Amino acid sequence: MEQVKRIASALVLLPPLVLCLLYASPGLFLVLVLTVIGLSLREYFHILQPVPIPVCTHVTWLAAFALAMTAYLSNGDARWLSLTLFLSMVVLTLSVLLTASQVAHFLPMLVYSVFGVLFIAWTLSHLLLLRLLPAGQWYMLFLCAVVWVGDSAAMYVGKTLGQHKMAPAISPGKTWEGAVGGVVGSVCTAILSAGFWLPHLLLWQCVVLGLCIALAAQISDLGESMLKRYAGVKDSGGLIPGHGGILDRIDSLLFATPTLVYALYVLLPVPSL
Repeated sequence: MEQVKRIASALVLLPPLVLCLLYASPGLFLVLVLTVIGLSLREYFHILQPVPIPVCTHVTWLAAFALAMTAYLSNGDARWLSLTLFLSMVVLTLSVLLTASQVAHFLPMLVYSVFGVLFIAWTLSHLLLLRLLPAGQWYMLFLCAVVWVGDSAAMYVGKTLGQHKMAPAISPGKTWEGAVGGVVGSVCTAILSAGFWLPHLLLWQCVVLGLCIALAAQISDLGESMLKRYAGVKDSGGLIPGHGGILDRIDSLLFATPTLVYALYVLLPVPSL
């Protein structure tokens, strides 16, 4: 029954998602990214509810909005995003210093707040930078295909062939065999999809991009699993039937998105970066 829900949700959500990636105006795409960041942060704060340490929620929301708006207005210059991230860290640190009720709360409060900004807002703001690139819509589609096919390959290979646990303390279901299957699936998807959507990419560039995205996606997935295991929750939410919360669905994209942006900066002459 759970598998049926997963497939049904994917079939319902995939067509409008592809249409948004390809045809949404810059302003509408900004609204979409802000919505995803907002829902993800809401789930992040919900995950941390069992943890008896407060988080600077208002400043974290402000930093998230500032990062997304900076990426949107930066004309593709990632340096502005880095500057906004630095200023956000300064404001967050000051906010924690002024609001922490106990000395013992200072470091945990700062870590939880900074982690939310970095793990969710900063990473997802790179979607806006990616969209600003020449052929940005197709890079978006390329990223989603590589990540999600890699995720599916890792899951099915892990279930059928997995014997060696990767990180049992964080995610007992993940295996090294599944990780290898995910990397192979991602690289093959990168090669095949680039042939249709990004024909200017050379074969070796597709392999490198597929490999980088696959590794970043798996680390990102483990990062969210670590967070949920630490807080003692199974899913980040119940927004998407069969998939959990939106953070459960996009967790692999979090590290994969900036990885693709900066990998393109290294591999291709992209003046807009």
